[in-house]
Amino acid sequence: MPLYKYKCKNCGYEFTVLHSMNETPEVKCELCGSETEKMIGNVGISFKGEGFYITDSRKSKSKSSSSSSSKESDQIAS
Repeated sequence: MPLYKYKCKNCGYEFTVLHSMNETPEVKCELCGSETEKMIGNVGISFKGEGFYITDSRKSKSKSSSSSSSKESDQIAS
């Protein structure tokens, strides 16, 4: 279950509450008992796999040299 951050509308106290994503509890401030609002936090993103780095889009020299050598062998065979 995820942790959610809440902030009191009256006194500004911030605290966390553990509850289900499907649950919408009526959370009251732990200090003064006033209404609270759910805060939006930063989320970490991690990109994995190919295509996310500048080096992934570059053609390697070994591929270009092997394709040119195959063209030369085709010309010699003809």
